Amino acid sequence: MQTSDISEVPTTPAGPRFVLRRQPRWSRRVPWLRHGSQALVVAWVGFALWGSAGGGEGRGSIEAFCPFGGFETAFTWFATGRTVSHVHSSNLVLAAVVVALALASRGFFCGWLCPLGSIQETLRAAGDRISRRLPALRRVRKAMMLRFPWIPTADRVLARGRYVVLAWAIVGAGLTGTMVFRAYDPWAALISVVEFEISTAMVVLALVLVLSLFLDRPFCRYACPLGAVQGLVAKISPIAIQRNGDDCLGCTICNDACPMRIPVNTRSRVTDSACIGCLECVASCPSEGALGLRVTLPLRPAPPLEPTNMNMETLR
Repeated sequence: MQTSDISEVPTTPAGPRFVLRRQPRWSRRVPWLRHGSQALVVAWVGFALWGSAGGGEGRGSIEAFCPFGGFETAFTWFATGRTVSHVHSSNLVLAAVVVALALASRGFFCGWLCPLGSIQETLRAAGDRISRRLPALRRVRKAMMLRFPWIPTADRVLARGRYVVLAWAIVGAGLTGTMVFRAYDPWAALISVVEFEISTAMVVLALVLVLSLFLDRPFCRYACPLGAVQGLVAKISPIAIQRNGDDCLGCTICNDACPMRIPVNTRSRVTDSACIGCLECVASCPSEGALGLRVTLPLRPAPPLEPTNMNMETLR
């Protein structure tokens, strides 16, 4: 083994020990695979939108690919055997697929397949590039975080909003027999795009896209009811990202890489409902053994957090 693949970390009175570096090619492979998957889905959605621009039949086909429609109509379907308006049988199938994915891989759908999440990530990356080229904008963004210490608290409170939206959408659909969330759904706004129609959903979509230049996945974090469903189901998933305190370097690289702003370096196992399974934290970690996917018993209490006194200054 080459010495460049090893990091010397002084952690014990007996002397230094060594932590294996993560191979750069592996760290690059995961993001490329994920971004490739996202690009394929976005391209397919764009193709479907292009094909639907010519008539009403395409409109129905686009709505048939929304998994959340299956959850909105669940109560009505179980009670009456019918679906609410604008819901297709394929929506129910896709809802079941999303539940299965959440059980098997937590937030895989959100992190690897959701087209709206992919668009938000792309805009966020563009916003970062713009701020790097404009020092004044970069200083404003930093000043906002320093000047307003309540921002992290507000972020945690607003993150509960998606559960409020979920309850409103499901209860409202059950009581009224209509998709009450549809008027505000960014996915429905995509249909308005091809019809050149200005709607409330279009305004919501525009707001989400603008906020995405400054925030990581704002709709996913604060308002997405489908993400809320996945987060709840994922609580009983046996798969989670595990942190090994013995190999952890004590840095915050994983936190910075997480698009949902989960403090990964404070977790022994990442079971947060906000986790979208993107594996960016694992790919960014310079220590090979610090973070990785592990299979555990569902709802098993997380092991105690191992203290670490390592830091990035020892990584070389």
